[in-house]
Amino acid sequence: MTLHSERAFGASLILASIAAIAQAAPAPAPAPAPGATVKIEHSSGKFDFLRVDARRNRLLAAHEKDETEDVIDLKSRRVLARLKVGGAVDTAPDPESRYYYVSVQDPGRVAVIDAETLKEVKSIKTAGPTDAIIYEPKNHRVYVTHDDGAEVWVIDPSSAKVVGAVAIPGVPEFMVYDEQSDRIYLNIKDKDLVAVIDPATDKVVNQWPTAPAHSPHGLAIDSARQRVYSAGANGKLVALDMRSGSIAGTVDITGKVDQIAFDAAGGLVYCAGPDQLSIVRADGGQLTSAGNIATAASARNVAVDPATREVWTTYTDGTDSFAKSWRPPAH
Repeated sequence: MTLHSERAFGASLILASIAAIAQAAPAPAPAPAPGATVKIEHSSGKFDFLRVDARRNRLLAAHEKDETEDVIDLKSRRVLARLKVGGAVDTAPDPESRYYYVSVQDPGRVAVIDAETLKEVKSIKTAGPTDAIIYEPKNHRVYVTHDDGAEVWVIDPSSAKVVGAVAIPGVPEFMVYDEQSDRIYLNIKDKDLVAVIDPATDKVVNQWPTAPAHSPHGLAIDSARQRVYSAGANGKLVALDMRSGSIAGTVDITGKVDQIAFDAAGGLVYCAGPDQLSIVRADGGQLTSAGNIATAASARNVAVDPATREVWTTYTDGTDSFAKSWRPPAH
């Protein structure tokens, strides 16, 4: 073989190798497409947690610094109500009744909202400021965390009173209930833990370390894969095995995440931090980054509409506020 032929043959091998690698490499994951934007005029305060009422197709936005509970219709894309309740932090829809339970920090209380009339009908006083709140359907109880405290208060909706408290091992952050395991999962941000609460006894039955995710804030449940996802403020997302509590996966995300949401149909975890929304694919419990999308500095909350898989966040530009969505990428 001549020198010219050898060079030509070597070049053809290199080109063939590059082509084979390019063919074998997976295509980049498609990004979510921009969806709707709902404007809330003359609204400059920051939001806290965001929830979806799937039964009524509503977005429930705790607008803490505006001291309102904002209710947005997801079909018509319009604001239905802005209820003046005080420093609203989180909302627990009760799918079995006509009520929303809103945690209000100052003064410490839970506002009970009639979901049909969108009027406050009761107020449940607590012994301090409140934070994350959930409705537990099996025992028909509302659980609300004591902000920076060491307990979770238990509320009986029928009597509209605090009827107990769960002692927890540190300062609470976000909280979720999983019907399949019949457990409440709670981030303990000062101890880097997920505390597991049995609502039958109102006691902590497990404590699972979240390291390398430190100061865990966002929390979501993946019942099908038996995973709890916990997001650290240090830019780490971990997957915890619900059977053992061990770390099953970890991935880098944007920093200072406050809330995360899980799209069960698409197997995606959305992690909301300042200016960025990280997207993580959960495949068999393993975590892989699917990139970030630009949001806004105050867009640190997120919720997924299970009916459409749209992902929502809320934010303010200092003059008006907005609820913005993205349509999910195709499978």
